[in-house]
Amino acid sequence: MNIITVSREFGSGGRELGKRLADALGYAYYDKEILSVVSGNLKLDETYVSRKLDAATLHSIPLTYGRTIGRTRLSMETAQIMAEQHKVIREIARKGENFVIVGRNADVVLKDYHPANLFVYADMDAKIRRSMSRKENDISSEKEMAKLIAQIDKGRKKSRELLTNLAWGEKANYHLCINTSDVEIKKIVAPVAELVKTFIGGME
Repeated sequence: MNIITVSREFGSGGRELGKRLADALGYAYYDKEILSVVSGNLKLDETYVSRKLDAATLHSIPLTYGRTIGRTRLSMETAQIMAEQHKVIREIARKGENFVIVGRNADVVLKDYHPANLFVYADMDAKIRRSMSRKENDISSEKEMAKLIAQIDKGRKKSRELLTNLAWGEKANYHLCINTSDVEIKKIVAPVAELVKTFIGGME
């Protein structure tokens, strides 16, 4: 079984790269699909679950996971949702299929499976342009978009700190770091796939 995790800065194109990489390798792909399973397991509305998880990330609320954290401000429900998400991710791994998973601190949650871990990043200007071009974007000001990007990336960094001492975005904690600032994502899929296969081969 081969697992590829894709951590990414907001607006870097990491989600697109993860999906295209899965398609190129013939791997299963997991991202927002996990929300459907979590919400179904807990019998909660999927949009509600998504908002709870986003809030927990943005506000960096402490959560006990694999180690003791002395003080927690997590509501019982949010803690349950986050714990269920980790459970679902591990259940996916136990199926034994090859897969790519984006975000959700999967590289930490699945560390015992020795995944190939990617980190995708970009310059702020590139992240703003990519984010502003999305159909679902409703922010018209580049200044406001930059603020949102910085807020989300800060939340992702602090969310990771709840689970591990391995810093988010620190190159030593990943097998491959990819700067997508001046590239079209689909044009780098093939070389990235070849590099990832090399990492996977070396870990088998």
